[in-house]
Amino acid sequence: MRFSLNLPGLFPGLSFEEAFRIMQQYRFDTLETWTLTDADVPALRSALETFGMKLSTCCPSFFILNDPDRRDEYEASLCKALRTVDALGCPSLITQVGQDTGAPREAQHQSIVDGLRRMAPLLEKAGVTLLVEPLNDVKDHKGYYLTDSNEGFSIIREVNSPRVRLLYDVYHQLHMGEDVLTRIEQNLPLIGHFHIAGFPNRDDRIFENFDYASLFELLGKHNVQAPIGVELFPKSLEATCALLQQLQPYC
Repeated sequence: MRFSLNLPGLFPGLSFEEAFRIMQQYRFDTLETWTLTDADVPALRSALETFGMKLSTCCPSFFILNDPDRRDEYEASLCKALRTVDALGCPSLITQVGQDTGAPREAQHQSIVDGLRRMAPLLEKAGVTLLVEPLNDVKDHKGYYLTDSNEGFSIIREVNSPRVRLLYDVYHQLHMGEDVLTRIEQNLPLIGHFHIAGFPNRDDRIFENFDYASLFELLGKHNVQAPIGVELFPKSLEATCALLQQLQPYC
């Protein structure tokens, strides 16, 4: 299994170089982040090359897919992000879909599908996978449209492009009451990336209220290659290091 360490969550306030030295100490070489500024790109590219690290994914700056009137804005943001990941050798981008607009759910669902279909040729040409992320709306993202992974999987099937996959965030789907292991096992070919975090507080206690060892066992059984993004917020850098030590046996 390949863990992808979220830089702003695990190493807040550290430079790329400082974070990468800690990653090297614990033998991790893959990372992810959120939206990058233009100023971030040269510094990150240099640090990736210097330390031999790999960027697994990051985000564009605009996330609304469920409103067809915002489609051009979405495409412009995606095109800029595709240039960024090309410069960084990054194979994927994470997208969300937007807050519930109040339009009928059928219309919002179709807008997401239509938008992703429009983006698919751009993604296929670039060789980049777009990861569609459901979120929870009971704790962290009130009013977000896409909360049920089953609807997310339906969207992926309808778009029908190898370059559009689901990001299955276990933390979010636990909050939505899903049987996450069953849902994951039933839909593995449609998942391009995972996120994990301690439940219910998005902290580093990943072996307590939900024991992620069961997830790692499931993914190992199926020889899953999709990265497992460690997107959580430890209380200190010492807690981050302790978590990395705990994850080493599963690598």
